[in-house]
Formats: sequence, structure tokens, C-alpha cells
Amino acid sequence: MTRSGLATVMLGGHLTLAVWVGGRLRALAEAASELGLAADSVPSTMRAALADWDRWCDVAAEAAAGAASREGWVDEETVEFCPAITDPPNVYCAGANYHDHVQEMGGKAPAAGGRPFHFVAATSALNGHGQPVTRPADCGQLDWEVELAVLIGQPAYRVDADQALAVVAGYTVANDLSLRDFARRTDVPFYPDWLLSKCYAGCLPLGPAIVPARDIPDPMNLGLTLSVNGETRQASNTKEMIFSIAQQIEYLSHVLPLRPGDVILTGTPAGTAARGGTYLEPGDIVVADVEMVGSLRNHVVAPAGA
Repeated sequence: MTRSGLATVMLGGHLTLAVWVGGRLRALAEAASELGLAADSVPSTMRAALADWDRWCDVAAEAAAGAASREGWVDEETVEFCPAITDPPNVYCAGANYHDHVQEMGGKAPAAGGRPFHFVAATSALNGHGQPVTRPADCGQLDWEVELAVLIGQPAYRVDADQALAVVAGYTVANDLSLRDFARRTDVPFYPDWLLSKCYAGCLPLGPAIVPARDIPDPMNLGLTLSVNGETRQASNTKEMIFSIAQQIEYLSHVLPLRPGDVILTGTPAGTAARGGTYLEPGDIVVADVEMVGSLRNHVVAPAGA
């Protein structure tokens, strides 16, 4: 199946929604124009598209169906990607949510009736597909974490698990990079330091595109892999989640209302560098892949002047 969806890119110096299919892109406005839709009706951001999500997914699907025979498409290598959604109200991140990851850490899964664990990441940490990730000069333990990311499409408050997937607009890929040596501080009585270890600028790539939820028959059975310089470091499946996507939505929506545009990172599987691997260095190429959703590629660089 050819992967397709909606991406946020820079075209002509402007933030633009584009149809993404098989590594090629075309401005959503151009695709809509071919279908007789007025240019001023086309949303300029992913969050705005959520207001009429099915309509724009239909436009994208029709454009994708004819991508091979139509002009006006460009190769993704020639385009600057932004985070799949640039302005999510919130980003919620699940911790220790894969059975294989908990096992490799030597821990135990929560007992029956337990609750998911989430922390909040800063939206300013988001980055795009193909963009550089700057490793801070004093960081020696930059780690990778492939994750399936969920985009909430409608308001959700106190939603039960059996209804939870109905509020999902789509899915994308995240690499929740962690600065492990920044997590522990000796000058304060708190551990870990979530801001320093999880929220550095550019250390949360998200993309390349949002694949509509209607195109993913079973999000709880998708393969995940992550490679560094072509060498596989993580390989698992979303069925290894301890708390399912629906359970996470239920939990979060009983804490506070979820809003259209909110993003939920659903956890990472076994295989992180923290469990005996080699941490990322400038020059490394990292590719996070989720079956049916996409491949998110980034390269690690040193700070300017370093």
C-alpha cells in the first residue's frame, strides 16, 4: 500500500499544506483547484484542516489516486518539511508503555487496573522530516525513540475506551529524542528533569505527514523500526503496548479535555541506546518508520561553531 496523507511544508516561502504520497508532494490548494474548490477555502495549517477533516482527506485521496499521471508533483527531497502539525495545543508523551521496553529495563508492567504514565513535551521542541537535529555541545547521551503519534481530531472529555478511536483524526511518526545525561541533576531534589532531557529545540521530530485514521485499519498492529546509519536498533509492533491507544485517550480525557490538534506519543519499544547501545553522534542518520504511516528521517549535527 502506498503511504499517503497531508504534510506541512514550506513552498514559496510560505507554510503550506500538501498532499504527500509515495515520497512526492503537491500543494493541497492545487489539488483542490482541480476539483473545482475555491482557493480561499483551503486551510493553511493542519489544525485548521481538522475543522472539516473528512473533506480534506477526500481531496488528498483523490489527488493521491492520480499522482502518477498528473503534473505539478515534486519530490520530497526538494521540499523543506515542517512538523506534521506545527501548532498542537498540547503534546502528551507516554512513558514505559511497551512490554518489551519494560522488560529490557528490568521493570514490571503495571498490575491490572493500573494507569498509563504521561508527561507533557513543549511544542517548541518539534521538528520536521529531513531536518537536522542539533545535539547540544555538552550532551553526550542523545538517544532515539521511535513512536506512533496520534492526532486528536475533535474535542474529547471523559471519553470511554470503546469510543476513543472515534476522536482520532490521523497518525504520524515521532522520534522522541532523549538527552539522557541531562535527566539527572544534583542541584535540585527532583528527578528526572523533563525540560532538559525531553524539550530541547528540534529534538522531537514529527512527520513526514498525517495519515488519516480511516486509512489505518488496526493501529494496534503496526510494525515499528528505527535505524541509525542503516543499522536497525529498534524493531517491534504496536501490539506490544501495555496501554492501548484507546486506553491512553480514555485516561488523558478523564484528566482534562483533549482538544483538536493535540498529539499523543504512545510510547517506544525496546532497543534504545540507554540499554547498552551507542548514543547518537553528529553525522548520524536516524530513520524512524511505522508501518502504513511513514518513514521519518533526520540527521544529527553539532552546534554551529562547534
